[in-house]
Amino acid sequence: MEARLRVGIVPACEHSARARLSAALEAAYPVRFEGREGDSLRGVDGVLVFGAGGAPSNGIPSLTLHGEETSPRTSRSVALAVDAALARPLRGALLSDGHATALKSMRANETVLATFDGAPAWVRGAPTRVRHHVACAPAELGPEEALRERLRPGRCLALLALVHFLGELTAHLRPPPPPLRAAFIIDDPNLRRPRYGHLDYAELLSHARVHGYHLAVAMVPLDARFAHPRAVRLFREGSAHLSLCVHGNDHDGAELGRPRSDAQATAVVAQALRRSASFERRTGVAVDRVMVPPHERLSEPVARALRACGFRAVTTTRPYPWVADTSDRSWLARPPAVGPLAAWGPVDVVARGLPVLLRADFREHPREDLALRAFLGQPLILYGHHDLLAGGPDALGEAAAEIDRLGDVEWSSLGNIARTHMQAPVESRPLAAIPRPPQRLAPLLRRLASEGRDRAGTIAAR
Repeated sequence: MEARLRVGIVPACEHSARARLSAALEAAYPVRFEGREGDSLRGVDGVLVFGAGGAPSNGIPSLTLHGEETSPRTSRSVALAVDAALARPLRGALLSDGHATALKSMRANETVLATFDGAPAWVRGAPTRVRHHVACAPAELGPEEALRERLRPGRCLALLALVHFLGELTAHLRPPPPPLRAAFIIDDPNLRRPRYGHLDYAELLSHARVHGYHLAVAMVPLDARFAHPRAVRLFREGSAHLSLCVHGNDHDGAELGRPRSDAQATAVVAQALRRSASFERRTGVAVDRVMVPPHERLSEPVARALRACGFRAVTTTRPYPWVADTSDRSWLARPPAVGPLAAWGPVDVVARGLPVLLRADFREHPREDLALRAFLGQPLILYGHHDLLAGGPDALGEAAAEIDRLGDVEWSSLGNIARTHMQAPVESRPLAAIPRPPQRLAPLLRRLASEGRDRAGTIAAR
């Protein structure tokens, strides 16, 4: 039977008032919440005190949540202290919150862990550090709401203080977190020449070695028939900093979101693998069995096919892309059986063993979310296209420095990141027995036209 700590909730009525939130936290941490009154705390390992009733004086670790979150308003700054009491990724982080409040007062011997718009909002007592105070408590979760909705840019302080407290309280009962790993991805390029658009592979390799990052090129298998010897040499010799992964099959629009049967999905996935394996045999350059779905679209049959054919992971911006498949649905939309912990752990696992490595848009995704992802032990993966390097590779160097400040970051290929998070043996269905989809000329012409536009735009910019 799993060991769980008993955590009292004072007053007891707050336990039932936040039943969904409590259940989600019990699924995420080895705790069991119990409604208690302040004078009846025997046997508990920690206490959550809602309201300003005061923390227990008997040395039990406690977090007092003084008020409630406000209705949505303009986000303000949440600045976290550089303090050893905070998890490493949070130290010095600058977040935002449109629901938080500040503490009305604090004692002289308390240390500020976070400020809200410059005023203390989360503090710890001294010298024992077992008493924490935060200005507001997270409201009850909605019926379909994921816990991660409360730990995001624009709404984070209340839940962050609570889960940080639970994490410290239960650290001895949980396995150590995985190493903090990171990578950049550039979608679409190929190795037909030593340059692709704004990417100069020799320049990139030199820059990556200086700044210590890893760049994965998501190559379309349709493009893998030809490779320039110099580009091949750079990827072979620079494998610590440059790697390849799989970007769809033909890159025919949202091609991996269309198959609705396992047979259709398997035919497409197997062809992508055959093309990638042929490229490896001819060049000696490995192609990581990590799928980058074009346009972030992936059907559930394709997820099953990836697992069955030997892929180690898929990387997307959404943990369940076939559910969160329209702009009006949250990126955290999930199958009903998944529960509220979508995108909460280091990875989500689909298709009975396929890890989903979450990635974020290099330009559009709020950078502050990287600190929250690192706090949750998730890989730090940023992606873009060749135009990201229109001004040279310095944008990657600056982002790498920003990520390195979050902890002891290991930059590596997506294949190595996937191996860290695999929870089941990799399957490998024989590809020879899988029917080949019909060859079509249109996808090849579209890929050639797209590559031509990328190259022409680069030449015009010089």
